[in-house]
Amino acid sequence: MARRILSFIFLTIPLMTLAQQPTIEYTLGMSRPSTHLMEIEVTYSNLPAGEAMVDLSLPVWRSGRYVVFDFAGGIQDFSAADGSGKPLSWSKTDKTTWHIQKGSATKFTAKYMMFANEFQSRTKGLNDGHLFVDPMSSFMVMEQYRKLPLTITIKPYGSWRVTTGMDPVKGKANTFTAPSYDYFADSPIEVGTQQEWEFTVDGKKHVLMIAGEGNYEPEKMVKDLTKIVEAHKEFWGDLPYERYYFMVHMMANPSGATEHINSNVFDIRPYVFQNPNGYRGFLGTEVHEFFHTWNVKQLRPKGINPYNFVKENYTEELGISEGTTDYYTGVLMTRLGFSTPQQFLEGLANTVRGDRERPGNLKQSVSESSFDAWIKFWRNTEESVNYESDYYDKGSNVSLLLDLEIRQRSKNEHSLDDVMRTMYERFPLSGTGYTLADLQKVSEEFGGGSFQQFFEDYVWGTKPLEWEKYLAYAGLQLSPREKETKPWLGITAGGDRMRVFRVLAGSPAYEAGINVGDEVVAFNGYRVSGNDLTTRTEEMKEGEKITLTVFRDNRLREFTVTLKNRPVPNYKVEKVKEPTDLQKSIYESWLSTEW
Repeated sequence: MARRILSFIFLTIPLMTLAQQPTIEYTLGMSRPSTHLMEIEVTYSNLPAGEAMVDLSLPVWRSGRYVVFDFAGGIQDFSAADGSGKPLSWSKTDKTTWHIQKGSATKFTAKYMMFANEFQSRTKGLNDGHLFVDPMSSFMVMEQYRKLPLTITIKPYGSWRVTTGMDPVKGKANTFTAPSYDYFADSPIEVGTQQEWEFTVDGKKHVLMIAGEGNYEPEKMVKDLTKIVEAHKEFWGDLPYERYYFMVHMMANPSGATEHINSNVFDIRPYVFQNPNGYRGFLGTEVHEFFHTWNVKQLRPKGINPYNFVKENYTEELGISEGTTDYYTGVLMTRLGFSTPQQFLEGLANTVRGDRERPGNLKQSVSESSFDAWIKFWRNTEESVNYESDYYDKGSNVSLLLDLEIRQRSKNEHSLDDVMRTMYERFPLSGTGYTLADLQKVSEEFGGGSFQQFFEDYVWGTKPLEWEKYLAYAGLQLSPREKETKPWLGITAGGDRMRVFRVLAGSPAYEAGINVGDEVVAFNGYRVSGNDLTTRTEEMKEGEKITLTVFRDNRLREFTVTLKNRPVPNYKVEKVKEPTDLQKSIYESWLSTEW
């Protein structure tokens, strides 16, 4: 009998623990779409009776965009009540935390309205056409329970339907479940009249979702997306999800795309799909965002694993998360046949020019660009190009050099492909994340010998990239496209009023005192518009002086500019005439093409 009693006790303890575990239920309503107000509720049940006060907090940023948004500014009409409906007292302790006095209540519900009209930032938007929400922007959480499973019930407006990567709850319409708040926060929700096309890769469901009208061809898109998924499966070795959603929004003024745990969201102009370059741009973005499914959504830097939702998450590794992803976008587009090798080389020539023409690359390292993303990169100030690097572009460029260096040292037996796959295996999402030191170590395993100097020069340092040296490993030579460069101003201007939005440090315009925001109205006394500024400047000779007339703060000003020839030429990248066997081998395996 005693043995039976003990067995009963041991069997019931886990059941009691499970029964006492708090449950979390969210509700999302949208009864008046034209007001842009989402109706949100969150209910916590089975809470400890002795926990008299609890905190609900809202994230201040969203994944994929390392800048503080302060979403809490959109919250209206917050209230809280216990399980019987009795109002609970609450107060705010900081900009994003609601302190609720629940007393001995074991259940409470918080309700609030969230103003949502930020479609272009891919955070939260509701209008009479549809709703889109990145949960990180709108749903509060109790930090101590963020690892617990939860459900969300969505109440669509009218006949709208729901699309999300979360698992549906059987028997409950428009109710979904997530294994944790972190997973929930990474599962965007679309509610509207969107269309869906399903396809299967490796036995797993994939969905192309399109919201809005356009000149797209879904059958062609599905065929090409299938190729993209298959190529990534071959690259990484697995598909780390049970289903995946390609969520495409047709927008007049799109602003980009964002990766998520088993989906991505892509804003794009509706009538670009019949243009070869426009469609190739669509495919390139999808390659980039899908590569993130592994690189950053699974293989995550230590500084952002796990996320701290209510403050900045500092990391030096965004040059890998974003830059290496950007690098492989071009490589995979070529390997897949979406871009030709010649298009890749032409793009590479433009990349070299952009790298060498950006003054900020000599001022800030790619690791520092990553660390300071929260206060610099995403602010995109008028001085960014002059004093900051770019962990997207510079990270991509350094990844290219690292890839070629590993191929050269290993006699093309290994590459950055091997490094990324090994990193993915060694640093799973369930771990603590990786550092740049870890990347260096794995690179040394495949490249042989020390990579300390490489990382000191190009990752932690600001040494100019030695493009000629590294491209030669693949049998490529870099040279100026023209015999000599033409005069330039060093500014970028445009729009109806020819406003200046970039002035490069050290350029003729910079030395003459031209500022960002100036409105250029005349060149040597004659009106300029469109490309006039560039073409007229290039018709001049080095050393000539010209007068730029601008409006600054509504005041007409004149500046004398002494022209100089552009310091960085237009480049071309070509294959050498007589490659070595190793050069030929590297080029062919790198781009999956014949010499």
